[in-house]
Amino acid sequence: MTETQSLPALYSHMIECGIIDLHPWFLLQGEAQMRRAQHIDEVLPGWGIIPFARRTDDDDVACWTGSKVVVIDDWDVWPDENGMPIRRVGREYASMEEWFLAAARDFIEFDWS
Repeated sequence: MTETQSLPALYSHMIECGIIDLHPWFLLQGEAQMRRAQHIDEVLPGWGIIPFARRTDDDDVACWTGSKVVVIDDWDVWPDENGMPIRRVGREYASMEEWFLAAARDFIEFDWS
């Protein structure tokens, strides 16, 4: 997928090291990543974000904006007064590294029972 070229090197390094499942986060790759990107472009056109990870316990998806990571729920989209979709960000991280550390904390704290 050409979009992976636009993602920070940490994304590729995680895949190379086999760090793709930090339950509840799971890295998106290949067809799954492409389908999620198409869905986001349909419901939130023109945003230009690249999804790279999703949570398995809800609809959150982590997306690269080109300079930071935003976590959105791309299935919970509401229109503004003009009928345009509102771009709601649940969480925001200044870098891919910051998101990765938060994902590692989620992995440690997740209720496995």
